[in-house]
Amino acid sequence: MKYIKTIIVIVFFLFCTLCEAAKIKYGPVQESFGAGGRDYHHKSFTYWESGIFPHERYLVFEPAEPTPSKAGVVLIIHDLMNPLPNYYMGQIRHLCRKGWIVLFPLYQGTDQPTEHYVFNIIRSVKDFLKQSFEKNTIQIDSTKFGIFGHGSGAVLAANVAATYEYFGLPIPKVLVITMPDRTYFKLFNLRGISRETRMAVINGDKLPLEDAQTAVSIFYTANRVKTVNKVFITVQSDYYGQPPLIADRFSALSPEYPPKERVVVNRRNEYIHTYKSKKFAPYVKADDIENFDWKVDFRVFDLLAMATFDLNTNLTNIKKSEEFRFMGYWSDGKKVKPLIVTDRP
Repeated sequence: MKYIKTIIVIVFFLFCTLCEAAKIKYGPVQESFGAGGRDYHHKSFTYWESGIFPHERYLVFEPAEPTPSKAGVVLIIHDLMNPLPNYYMGQIRHLCRKGWIVLFPLYQGTDQPTEHYVFNIIRSVKDFLKQSFEKNTIQIDSTKFGIFGHGSGAVLAANVAATYEYFGLPIPKVLVITMPDRTYFKLFNLRGISRETRMAVINGDKLPLEDAQTAVSIFYTANRVKTVNKVFITVQSDYYGQPPLIADRFSALSPEYPPKERVVVNRRNEYIHTYKSKKFAPYVKADDIENFDWKVDFRVFDLLAMATFDLNTNLTNIKKSEEFRFMGYWSDGKKVKPLIVTDRP
């Protein structure tokens, strides 16, 4: 009888252990304060649009509640595969509530050759500056101008930053290039990127090799930007919990409402490990805004803007910081895989 009781106790503890192990491990939540955090200065945003023809249209998102008297501008250049602001709405909202005006050009015109796209973007920036001056609602602080480019838009972002002086644009003092794809565009001579620019190039470990090589190429060919003012970041995928964190091209998207139904809803880890196919990645991204948004895209831009406009310092301290590499904890206390940060990719 004594042995039976002992066996029952052991079985009970084993059962409890298995139940605990079977619990779903969830990813981190957005932090309350700091870069990428939700300590916002504004409650919401408003928007307006301009342009008649498809390739001339652009949308402008402005901070509201309260409306600032003056604000800097972030130009978001979308990926060719994700041409609507809905795909980036989490980041747009984050930037607006932090006090930025967001300019979103819809540069893909009907029957427009791809070589015109960069000029469509430049036209939109110049027209936006003119329209904003005439509206006289929020004064544009042209000394605070940043660019965020994703996928194909990352290559266009580098090209726009390289030609700012020729086209008379504000100096893009913050430049974030994330998950670049050079399938459709050639890189210009990036020596035109300003010496005043702080630049981050973000690579993912699930990007195809040619895209990873494009990221490295952009980093090195922007050679007027001093090494202390640029950083190369590799995001590591982490399949430990739910949703799995996949550092591919789609990880830079932050839609607040799913643009399409998710194919896989449950048991995403098993699905990914079983089928290991990159074409299914967007369907198993699960949560629309997750840790790679808060801890990578949102935070990187915030940190570069802080170094540039608030502290007027280079990126040395950011690159050396263990806190910057840290990506938070899964719900059971296990660390999410850290960022790999270097200036010699």
